[in-house]
Amino acid sequence: MEDSLKRPLGHGQVRAWLGSVLKSRRVSGSYLFVGPTGIGKQALAVEFAAALRCASPVEGWACGRCNECVRVAHGVHPNVRRYAKPDDSRDLPVELVRTICDDASLSRLEPGYRVAIINDADRFNESSANAFLKTLEEPPAQYVFILLAANSAQLLATILSRCQMVRFSPLSAADLARVVSGFEGMPASPEERELLLRVAQGSPGRVAEMLALNVPALAGNFSSGLAADPFRAAEQLVAALSKDLPAELGTEGLRERLRDVMAVLSADLRDRLMAALGMHDVAPLARRHSHEATSADALVAALNRLEALRERIDANANVKLACDLLALRYPV
Repeated sequence: MEDSLKRPLGHGQVRAWLGSVLKSRRVSGSYLFVGPTGIGKQALAVEFAAALRCASPVEGWACGRCNECVRVAHGVHPNVRRYAKPDDSRDLPVELVRTICDDASLSRLEPGYRVAIINDADRFNESSANAFLKTLEEPPAQYVFILLAANSAQLLATILSRCQMVRFSPLSAADLARVVSGFEGMPASPEERELLLRVAQGSPGRVAEMLALNVPALAGNFSSGLAADPFRAAEQLVAALSKDLPAELGTEGLRERLRDVMAVLSADLRDRLMAALGMHDVAPLARRHSHEATSADALVAALNRLEALRERIDANANVKLACDLLALRYPV
C-alpha cells in the first residue's frame, strides 16, 4: 500500500522537535502552529495526528499505511477532526467553537489519542475565544488541540498563552522549487518562474493561487493601462479579480487576490528602483528596466504607499476604492 499521507517538504527543525515529542510520548494538550499560509502547516498537523494514532509507527512518526493512518489522511477518522471558519465569515463564530467544545466532551469512540485540528486560529473573536478557553485550559485526557494560524500578531493573548507555539518558516528556495515543479501552468520562462517563487515567499500554496489567477499577467495589464486611463485600468483589475471567484469566498477572497497582484507590483517597483539607482547588476524580480526616468525618491515613496494600502486592505478597505487609489498613485 502506498503512503496515504501528504508529507510536506522542509520544516526540518519543526519535524525534529515534533519527532522528539512523539518518541517521548510527552504530548501536550494544545499546540499552536504559526507560519505563512500555504507552507504545509496543515499537512504536518495531519501527519502529527496520524502519528499519535498510528498502529505501526516508524521512529515515532506515522507509517502512512495502516488503517489508522489511512483514515486520518482521508479525514474520516472519528477521533481526528478538522475545523475551519466558514468561507462567508471573517471570524471563527462562537457557534462553531461551541461545537468544537461539545465534540471534545463526548466519550471517545475508539481508545487512544483524540485530536482536533483548528484552522484560522488567528480569527477567534472575543466571544468565540471565551467559549473556547475552559476546554483549551483543561482538555480531556489524551485530547490534543492543534491550532493553525498565519499571523501570531493577530492571536488573542488568552489563546496564545495556553498553547505550545511551533513556528514554521517559509520554505527554502530549493524546497519551494521542488514542490512547485510539477504544478500545472508553471511558466516556461525562467524569469517568470523566478518572479512567482520570489513573490510567493516560500509558500507553495501561494504559487498555486497565483497560477490559477495568472497574477503576473493581471499586474502587467494593470500597469500598462494606467497611462491611458487609470480609472479604466482599476475597473478592469476589479473585474479580473472577481472572475470565477467562488461566492463563498466573498470579499475576503477578493482581497486575497488583490494582495497577490500588489506583491507583483511591489516587485516591479523594486526593479525600477534598482534601475533608477543604476544598480543594473542586481537580478530583477519582475522585468528589466534599462532606464528609469522616475526618481529613486519617488519610487521609494510609491513602495511606502503600496505597503500602506496593503495594510488598509487587511483592515477591510473596500476593494474597488483600493484599486482606484492604487491606479491613481502607482507611478507610470
